[in-house]
Amino acid sequence: MSSNQSTMLLTLHSIRLLGFADTEAVAKRFGQDSQQVESLLIEAGSKGWAARSSFGGSRGWSLTVAGRTENERLLAGELEAADARAAVTSVHSEFVPLNTDIVAACSWLQLDRLSRENQQNDGMDHQTHQTFTDAVAPFRGLETRLAGALPRFGGYAQRLDQAVAKAATETTWLIATDRDSFHRIWFEFHEDLIATLGLQR
Repeated sequence: MSSNQSTMLLTLHSIRLLGFADTEAVAKRFGQDSQQVESLLIEAGSKGWAARSSFGGSRGWSLTVAGRTENERLLAGELEAADARAAVTSVHSEFVPLNTDIVAACSWLQLDRLSRENQQNDGMDHQTHQTFTDAVAPFRGLETRLAGALPRFGGYAQRLDQAVAKAATETTWLIATDRDSFHRIWFEFHEDLIATLGLQR
């Protein structure tokens, strides 16, 4: 894979993982130069792979259908070049039961919070905290294996640790959508994993 293909892969993949993001956020996701990313986004826009629009008072980029297809093509090329399909497939199979537990825990927590009158700055009980904490340990092992084959997978576990630590005093750090919450990071990792393998949710 050429250098330009590699940087375009990371740029398109950043948008896919973030869903909707401005240039700075797209560049920050994989530590790319913001000026280079701006040029790549303009190129992606001219090729119909990305579209810039306004949403909720913010301007940002999102992938088009053609952009998603191109992203998957580049990911498949990266996977083949790194000879990493077996490793990523193995991690995915081990991640599935972990994902089932976390999705259930997040759903329960969302319903529990809806039943409470005071939903601000509430601490979580020990059992709930332990569910998320327990998931991070095996997850860290999966990330290590993935990052050994595809370095761009590094960093998720550290972000999850930070979310759990903050959630000890504010439960919203587990399930909120307006910050780097546990659920948001977990969802992003799942999207990263299935995108890399060319799977559907």
